[in-house]
Order: sequence, then C-alpha cells, then structure tokens
Amino acid sequence: MTDEQFAELVRAIQDNGLSITDWIGALASLLTFLIAAAAVWIAWGQLQEASSARKQTKKLEREKSQPYVVAFLEESAVGSHILDLVVRNYGQTAGRNIRFSFEPALNRTDGNGGEEDVILPDLISFLAPGQEWRTLFDVTTERAHREDLPLLYKGVVSYEGIDNEPQKSDVVIDLHPFKARIFPEILGVHHAAKALQDISKNQKQWSETPRGIKVYSRDGDAKDTKVVESAQRWKARREAERATEARNNPTEV
Repeated sequence: MTDEQFAELVRAIQDNGLSITDWIGALASLLTFLIAAAAVWIAWGQLQEASSARKQTKKLEREKSQPYVVAFLEESAVGSHILDLVVRNYGQTAGRNIRFSFEPALNRTDGNGGEEDVILPDLISFLAPGQEWRTLFDVTTERAHREDLPLLYKGVVSYEGIDNEPQKSDVVIDLHPFKARIFPEILGVHHAAKALQDISKNQKQWSETPRGIKVYSRDGDAKDTKVVESAQRWKARREAERATEARNNPTEV
C-alpha cells in the first residue's frame, strides 16, 4: 500500500466518525472471536475423536468378550489314525444355541465297506468357555481306500453370544492331508487300560480245578534251605548204609 492510499483510508475512517483506535479495537475483538471459535472447533473435534475412540474400544472389548465357537478335526486319544469332530468354545463367555450345517452332509466309513452318517445334535444349548463336544468322525486308515467318499466339507457353526447377538464361524474340513499320511503305532494310556482289562478278564478265569490255573506262593530262602538240608540228610544216610554193608561183608584177602 502506498502512502497516498493509506492517507485516503485514514480520511475515509475519519469521515465515518470512527477513529483509528476504534477500528483497531474492533479488529482486535474480531480476531479474538475468530481465535475463540477456532479453539471451540478444535475442542469439539477432539471430543468427537475421543468419543469415537471410546466407542471403538468398547466395541473391541465386546467382541473380545464374545464366545468363539469353532468346529475342527482332532486326533483321538485312542490313536492318531482316528479323527474326532470337535466343537469347542475358545471365547471368554458362554456360547448358546449352537447349530451346524455342512455341505455335503458328513459321513464316514462303517468298517464293513459301507458308509454311515456322522450324527450331529440339532442343537447344543450351552458351551462354557473352554468346553467342547466331540464325536467320532472317521478312521483314516479305512477312509484312505475309499474313492467314493468326499475329501472336502464346508460348513458353518452358528450360535448366540452376548445379549443373544448372532455369531457364526466358517468350517473347512479337508481330508486330503490325511489320505497320504502314514500312521505309526503309538501306545498310550488307552492301550494300557485295555491291557489291564484283558488281564482282569483272564484272572476271573483262574481256579483250582484240574482244568484251571493254580497259583502258588513260596518263600525262596526257606525253600532252598530245606532242599539243602534234605540233600545233606540223604547223603549222610547213604554213607551210613555203605559203612554198614562194608562191616557185614568184609572183603577176603
């Protein structure tokens, strides 16, 4: 702005009856108002962000607290070649009204060259955190020789979470990895229990009849001592008999 333009501005202000001081004060008030409005706007934005963050945190905490019910295959305790279908709640709260749907329907070998359905409950009313439901799915050493049975099943587990909020988890059962697998024989607790059952059955058949099994008990040291003493007595008696025979039948020279 040139000196001449500034002088014209001052004359215009004076012609309107306002002094330079009044204009400066007005501008200062306007500037203060603008600064205050900007501060309010910024504060409002921060409050909105804080509210959104709280809602997001609350939502995450709720989701974290929801039950998480899934279905999968797991090796049975009986043997690694036997697979169980397991439905387990990995969440922090209980899952309710649990239902299943699979395509195609689950089936397994029946041990006689045929097949049968894997029976699932229509509804599991309640699964506590960490609780599970399981059933036999199939014996992989038998299924590996069946080309007519599916190797892939897809399904959905639907259930209710906190405040009956609907939840679901997808399921994929893929048997391809088990088809080419070699299963070593591993003896575990189940096999030990089975062996004890067999021993118990055999013991029930023991008797003291001529056709049964007789069980004897003996004190080894006492028995051995008696055997030694008996042998010594027999030897002494035999030597005495020989001495008597020698006296009764002297040898002629």
